[in-house]
Amino acid sequence: MRLGAHVSVAGGLENAIPWALEIEADTFQMFSKNQRQWIAKPLTEEEIRAFKEPLSKTNLGPLMIHDSYLINMGSPDEAKGKRAQVAFLEEYHRCEALGVEYLNFHPGSHTHPKKLMRDDKKTRYDALERIASHMNKTLEETKGYKSKLVIENAAGQGTNVGIKFEEIRHIIDHIDKKERVGVCIDTQHAWASGYDWKNKFNEIWDDFGDTIGMDYLVALHLNDSKSDLGSRVDRHDNIGMGKLGKETFKSFMQEKRLEHLAGYLETPGGPEMWKPEIAVLRKLSEE
Repeated sequence: MRLGAHVSVAGGLENAIPWALEIEADTFQMFSKNQRQWIAKPLTEEEIRAFKEPLSKTNLGPLMIHDSYLINMGSPDEAKGKRAQVAFLEEYHRCEALGVEYLNFHPGSHTHPKKLMRDDKKTRYDALERIASHMNKTLEETKGYKSKLVIENAAGQGTNVGIKFEEIRHIIDHIDKKERVGVCIDTQHAWASGYDWKNKFNEIWDDFGDTIGMDYLVALHLNDSKSDLGSRVDRHDNIGMGKLGKETFKSFMQEKRLEHLAGYLETPGGPEMWKPEIAVLRKLSEE
């Protein structure tokens, strides 16, 4: 597995590259703009070149951009949905312009105000179909793009959808150009949504293969968990320090079905923690 982390782009997108090299990563994830803002100025040719040229002198990759946390393509509100569509398309333009392989995104939320409707199947599946519709519009407007749209499983907080493999499959079933779509599994989100990595590791991947298909899996977010199994609380912890534990990550690193993937840390502590965590994960793969 090619290992990296979500590194900072403070001061310029190109600054992600030395950060990745500093932590001895094989790859990295980043934001392509301020993740707390809807709008960003279009990338200039100079900015694109400043990123691509130093990157070409490394062996880093495949890279992943994480889209803005503001985007919710599952919203039933027409105006909010349109705003999400525009922002998502902009993220995709930036990803393709930078030559980054993957645009990773959280599916979204159905936002129903009644708590009793949180897990109502029709409410959830309507949101999943809205997400697929937005993705289809984005794909239709970007013919020829090589970057993949990568669906990340959610932890299940609030009215999040896309928390179970069946829900991710439902999105994919409604996508017209399936070859341009991938999946990233966040280990902490899966744990929080009820997937017991500690006791049912092989069964979970069998389920993924049967439900979604291993061909769709392009990456992992490698995060331990501060929250309990099935808690639906999104709280990451450092590798081996949370509820999953080091032995679970040994399973991830030694699983043949995962060895071709990119694995990105989104754990607390920044570069000072990521460098030793990457070293630990590499050691686990060899034990």
